[in-house]
Amino acid sequence: MEHNSKKSGVGLEDPPIEVRPASVQGTAERILEAASGLLCSDGYAALSMRKVAAKVGLSQAAIYRHFTGKDELVSEIVERGYGLLRAGVEGLDDHRSDPSALLAAGIRAYVDFAGGNASLFKAVMLQDIGPSRERVDAFSPGVERRRKTFETLVALVRRGVAEGVFEPCDAEVTAQAVWAAMFGLASRMAIEPGEEAVAARRHDIVEREIEILVRGLRGRKGSNNENE
Repeated sequence: MEHNSKKSGVGLEDPPIEVRPASVQGTAERILEAASGLLCSDGYAALSMRKVAAKVGLSQAAIYRHFTGKDELVSEIVERGYGLLRAGVEGLDDHRSDPSALLAAGIRAYVDFAGGNASLFKAVMLQDIGPSRERVDAFSPGVERRRKTFETLVALVRRGVAEGVFEPCDAEVTAQAVWAAMFGLASRMAIEPGEEAVAARRHDIVEREIEILVRGLRGRKGSNNENE
């Protein structure tokens, strides 16, 4: 797609690039790390600029020189999370690969992201995060225009339909349904510890969900291919 060339992955206009001195960048980084840790451990409601300042060892006034308040802090944390996720699924727009294989790879990447960043995933995706919750909404119409991950997923579904791999469908609604399914799986992976004893079962569950979703998208096309 060629739209949204001036949009970020979560649907907000990219701000002008600001070059900050290294010391300023370092302080902002420490503040974000502290806020992320507090958000993950205590939740949005308990997060405060006072607690962040205490954890970093700065005054509250110093924190406000970098961020206007906790909502801006949380917004930056959400953007970081999406940056990590986008990096994991950036190959889904590879037009040389089979759409089914790309979808499977994307689901694995999403689940791996949730499991590897469990605290962040739970803090941002499984609780109220104030005004920033609009940035993680997934069911509203036009979500593909606001979030890069959905734009990529919708484009993949459309290509699968155009190439005859998937049955005709509403691409955005289908992408939302696929996302909802893998979000449920990813949430369980983030909530339940990845103990070695159940690692094989977790892998089998992921692969089974991928099989079910891909087969559903193929519909009768998949059934016909299996009978050939």
